[in-house]
Amino acid sequence: MSGARGVAQGCTPTVTAISQVNVRFGPSTNYNPPIGTLFPGQSAQVTGRLSDNSWYRIIFNNNEGWVTSQFVTAFCMDTVPVVPVPPPPPGPTFIPGNANFQASTYTVQQGQCSTLSWSVQDVAAVFLSDGQYQYGVGGVDTRSVCPQATTTYTLLVQRRDGTSFQQQLTITVTPTQPSNNPNFTADSYSLNPGQCTTMRWNVNNVRAVYFWDGTNQQGVGGNDSRQVCPWTTTTYRLEVVGNDGSVNNYFQTITVSGSSTAPNVSFTANPATLAQGQCSVLNWTVSGSFNLVQLLDTSTNSTTVVGATGTIQVCPSASATYILRVTGNSGQQFDTSVNVNVFNTGPTPQP
Repeated sequence: MSGARGVAQGCTPTVTAISQVNVRFGPSTNYNPPIGTLFPGQSAQVTGRLSDNSWYRIIFNNNEGWVTSQFVTAFCMDTVPVVPVPPPPPGPTFIPGNANFQASTYTVQQGQCSTLSWSVQDVAAVFLSDGQYQYGVGGVDTRSVCPQATTTYTLLVQRRDGTSFQQQLTITVTPTQPSNNPNFTADSYSLNPGQCTTMRWNVNNVRAVYFWDGTNQQGVGGNDSRQVCPWTTTTYRLEVVGNDGSVNNYFQTITVSGSSTAPNVSFTANPATLAQGQCSVLNWTVSGSFNLVQLLDTSTNSTTVVGATGTIQVCPSASATYILRVTGNSGQQFDTSVNVNVFNTGPTPQP
């Protein structure tokens, strides 16, 4: 029993963010604007809680703040006192002011950026909002913004006497015209069996792009490439879906000539499509005449010598191509590739 008491005495009540969560003046989303943010993995000491454990009072930047329990993990909460709900926040009193809030340019094309700047002295807090997120900033500060659509930015200034003022400006975004030709090319159009070449393309401002290797179709980036290692003459297709829903297909043929005694190779990825943070298992079996088997990871530019039969787990952070390279008795190399496609599940909403 004495050992258990020793552990409890040394346990500090804390919360750790499991996703991005706002820190507020009080236990409600009505306390605006937030005074800061806890990012995933960040921790803070807990000094109080509501009776239903829906909000925790924490120490944040040497001040008190509140976070919702929905996006944090709590530890050692047995000794944390229940505190009364604070009175609702008063509405802001807006008195005209000028922070010289301006932009380096007020009209940009999609993908371009503008620099916002402001200068205000002797204030309690300053916040910049893009209509979706709000960030604490300095009184004399700048931010580079790259909006994808026309966006109004609001600068909220809180004075030390409790009054506030805000200024707004709008960045107008002009859509860029889509490229009619994705410049779909190959580094080499004529190969021996088992040799490889890289297919490349570049297309902007479109809804989706798909690459078809003769067997599988996969979603790819607008400015992207894929290594291919055909054993026979193969025609590759790039499908481009415009923002208006129009579909255009572009083709390139890689001619494979000559003959070779190729080893028998089985190389698979399971699963071939996964969410960011998940893993896939590569399996391979090589038979026939050969001297060497290597596994190439194009995402890390690494090469590993492996056995004729093997299994390995891979957890790429982005879509990656893996190549099993078999060197024959004559020194000729035979490549077989698999693609592991990784998709981003998107940010978790916050209160």
